[in-house]
Amino acid sequence: MTDDFRRPVPLALAALAIVGWLLVSYFWSQAADVRAQMDDSMKRADLARAGLAADLQNLQKAAGSAADLDKQAKDAQAALAEAVSARAAAQNEIAELTKQINEAKLAVSGAQEEAAAKARDLQSAQAKLQDGNDQLADIESQVTAAQAKLADLQRQIEDAQSHLSDLQSQAQALQPSNDAAKPK
Repeated sequence: MTDDFRRPVPLALAALAIVGWLLVSYFWSQAADVRAQMDDSMKRADLARAGLAADLQNLQKAAGSAADLDKQAKDAQAALAEAVSARAAAQNEIAELTKQINEAKLAVSGAQEEAAAKARDLQSAQAKLQDGNDQLADIESQVTAAQAKLADLQRQIEDAQSHLSDLQSQAQALQPSNDAAKPK
């Protein structure tokens, strides 16, 4: 029985199983970190949106030409709609990247099972494991890029909302004076 443990194949399989479980736990923690970062980004975006709403109420007291302000408000609303659409696209991209991370974790798990079942494929299983790590690194860089895009889009939304609120404030400030000037 002690001769069985002196053979290189069981030891290699045990080492591969340990490495595999370590990789699975690493990927699991990385996915949790990515999800936590996405949740934090969404919370910050919601807080920023709430702050912009408060700023919008404060800025609605500005003045300007009603016709020009109305046109600018429509342009700003179109820009806001475009920015919201871009934000939704970025969120979809983040969801797709999260799905790819989960698929990469499943691929690593499958590689572990195959290595345990086929000792003669030990070297090819290690190559697949390295490919999984490379894919995860690529996916993590894509997630980082998508988060940067999301932050840029949120900044654009904030700018558009600010511009829209300025225009609406100016339009509302002009409406009472225009209503008073109309003959009855």
